[in-house]
Amino acid sequence: MLLKLIVVNVLTLIRVIGTIILIPIYKNYGGFAVGILALVCYLTDSIDGILARKFKASTFFGALFDGAADKLFTLMSFIILYLITPYAIIPILFEIAIVFVQIIKFKNNLNVKSNIVGKLKTWILALCVILTFLVSDINSITFLPNEFITWINNLNQNNLYFILLMPAIIMEILTLLSYILEIFKPINKQAFQEDEKNKKQINKRDWPTFKHIWLNPEFYNLHKDEVNIKDLTKLSK
Repeated sequence: MLLKLIVVNVLTLIRVIGTIILIPIYKNYGGFAVGILALVCYLTDSIDGILARKFKASTFFGALFDGAADKLFTLMSFIILYLITPYAIIPILFEIAIVFVQIIKFKNNLNVKSNIVGKLKTWILALCVILTFLVSDINSITFLPNEFITWINNLNQNNLYFILLMPAIIMEILTLLSYILEIFKPINKQAFQEDEKNKKQINKRDWPTFKHIWLNPEFYNLHKDEVNIKDLTKLSK
């Protein structure tokens, strides 16, 4: 199991490394190279999730690490895109707003797991980021027909970048709204009270360790959908 956990989290680590080298790659090799790097990094996001489920190696640490790696890579990508088009500031602001809403949810003892809108947003955003980088350096894509490259270059670039980023902006808005609504969504009080009752019945000597909470796949699968997720961290010795 340890090897499976390492493999899954190494894939996530690739995105962290990708975040660090984004700016040097862009400065030295341009938008085409960054677009390819973004494609590779976003693919690791899919692959590590698939492997985590296949290996049954999902953990709270892995979920937190994966989410943080996604956010860092996304924010850095849009910061670089801001050097290309000012429209990139819009998704940056929404990403920051989403982080703050998730923090509020956590402080209010709500589950901060991504919902279906957030997951869809991730993939649409990835597509928009990759396409925008590639279009920004389209002259470097030598295998494309010259007529197509010329047609792209003759378009109004500001309007083109706005169109490319618009799907991402729409999904950012929808995701933010969905997370805000979750704050005001009535919780299942019976389930919440049952969780609280079960926690109170646990003898202190049987409380899980910090390692058990964050690195144990069985513990993750048992508690990942709980409403009062914040209280899990209080159980560790």
